[in-house]
Amino acid sequence: MKDIFSFIGFLLRSFLIVISTVFFASLSLILGLSGMRSAYFIFARQWSSVLLKCAGVKVRIQGVEHLHPMQKRIYVINHTSYFDIPIILASIPDNVRIMYRKNLERIPFMGWSLAASPYIGIQREHARNAMRGIEEAVNSVSSGESVVIFAEGTRSKDGRLGPFKRGAFLLASRSGKQLIPVAIAGAHIIMPKDKLRFYPGNVSLTILPPIEPINEMSRDQEAALQKTVHDMINTALPENMQSRNRNPHE
Repeated sequence: MKDIFSFIGFLLRSFLIVISTVFFASLSLILGLSGMRSAYFIFARQWSSVLLKCAGVKVRIQGVEHLHPMQKRIYVINHTSYFDIPIILASIPDNVRIMYRKNLERIPFMGWSLAASPYIGIQREHARNAMRGIEEAVNSVSSGESVVIFAEGTRSKDGRLGPFKRGAFLLASRSGKQLIPVAIAGAHIIMPKDKLRFYPGNVSLTILPPIEPINEMSRDQEAALQKTVHDMINTALPENMQSRNRNPHE
């Protein structure tokens, strides 16, 4: 009986999420095509907050004091679930340009909204296109915008922190902007990778102390920064999400 009620609750939550996503994504699509970037960010945050409430997800935020007003930065975040994006948008008090995988644009409504958004789509399978995304991110940060990048490049299968790709640290090197490591814990339980079902629950988002990178770093300096950020996020995660691999990069 408990399973039946749980499934009915899932169906009701799913219905509310679909309705809210269609509504907000349609508005965001119009705003994106109209070039109204500021309004797009506002609606994206509102959609994210509504989606989390519909899904029964509560987020505990720590470390907001590390974000200085008016300063733009690069957020480096671990990635475990599709819920990471709405968690970030609803929790971080900043207009951020998220770097996402282009194949998400195939999802009806939400994907179409992404395609028209100020966010940055990356085709990781094609090195030239991926580099073009990095260049766009460099230009964004240099012109006074904040960028979010998932350091592992893909969602973790078991919630544990994986090795980091170079992109976030190349971006830091090219732009010379401040890095903010962020640890998300619990999202992989809300919606595990390769699962269509989601579950209500609690998530924590921890904003860690900023790091001031050196502009135009050498590869050795990049690797050292990569290890520092990996260690910071790893330490902020619960033990069952910490990396089993001592090597922080691929």
